This record gives sequence, structure tokens and C-alpha cells, in this order.
Amino acid sequence: MKSRNRSQETLFGISPHRRYFLNLFKSKKSARVRPGALTLEELKSLINKIGNKKKVNIRRVDFEGNPDPETVSVKIVDIRDEYFTGIIINLERSIKQEMNNRLVYVKGGGGTVDFYYADGDIMSVEEDIDEVILVEKDPGELLQILDALDLNESILISYYDQEKGGVINGAGILTAKNIAAKTFKIELSLINDIELDQPKEIQLSLDKNKILDLEVVI
Repeated sequence: MKSRNRSQETLFGISPHRRYFLNLFKSKKSARVRPGALTLEELKSLINKIGNKKKVNIRRVDFEGNPDPETVSVKIVDIRDEYFTGIIINLERSIKQEMNNRLVYVKGGGGTVDFYYADGDIMSVEEDIDEVILVEKDPGELLQILDALDLNESILISYYDQEKGGVINGAGILTAKNIAAKTFKIELSLINDIELDQPKEIQLSLDKNKILDLEVVI
């Protein structure tokens, strides 16, 4: 009888190399959900219910289950089987980057983040309803104001920017208007207290955009 090589001994009939090979195909243990956080299934179901292209407020918890003091506002741009992707909403950052694309503003956050369902650290995801609850100025009153304004007249305007997911407060001049089509163009030099290096021209519609206020600078 041949002597057995101790280095080749097996455990339960499977060699160490074989066991390592089989372990590669074992599923990983599910992530531990932090106290107070949504389970993988709950979070995944909620995100799919809210849907893509929606702005949401996310609140996370630490390892002990204590909620983060601040929420993270993102616009969902992609939903996958294991995670969803959101662009962090930061109006100031967005405006400054538009002024100079070469600059990167880290302060205040920004950028794109992947949120994995299995991380187990999200306690709530709520759809942002700012756009719904914002009180628009009466369209008839806005049309009267627009009709009374002269071109190149200095104005103040407040409107909801769908793409940026926030309210824009600007100061500038009226550059064009079409009363019949209910559209107008403005050249803004100040947006949300940020003075622009170069004026930014924006076209708005009384029918399509949420205009919160429009007035003449006195």
C-alpha cells in the first residue's frame, strides 16, 4: 500500500484546493442592515416605485442606527438591479460650473453617486415635492406684467428650474417677448446671489415653466 501524502489529505473527501475553487461560486452573505434602515427588498421596491428622473431626498443611518443630521438631495438618473444612480443636487455648484467648465467646486458636494441596495445604510427615500407645492404666480397676471414690460428693462424673476431641481432667483434685463406665444427671453447677470462673469440668456414660457414671480426693478 502506498503511503499517503499528508499535504494532499482531504477534508470530507475534498482537497483544500478543490474547496477554495468551490467557494468562488458560493453566494456572498447578505449585507447586514443597520438599525432603522430599509432592507434591500424595501429599498429596491421603493426606488422602482418612485421611478427614474425624479428628485428625491435620502437620509442615511450610521452603524448604531443614528440618522444623519442632513439629507442628501439627488436626481435619479439610472436604476439597476443592484443599485441606483443619482446626481447630487447643488444649485450653487451647478451655476458656478456653468460659468467656468474648467473649475471643479468640491465645497458643498456634487457629482454622481451609486447607491447600492445591499449597503443597508438608507433609512428613508422621499420624493421631493417642492415642484408640486410651489405657488406659481397667476398666469393672467404674469401675462399682464410681461405685456407692460419694455425690452431692455431691468427685472427680477423667480422660477423653478426642472433640470437643476431647484428655484432660480435672478436679476437681469428682458431681451425679447412674444405675448401671443406667452414666451420671453431674459439676460441674467445675477443668479441666486452669484454674480455671473458673462450674462446668461434664458428663454421661458408662461405655459411650460413654473414662474413664481416677475417684477420690474424700481
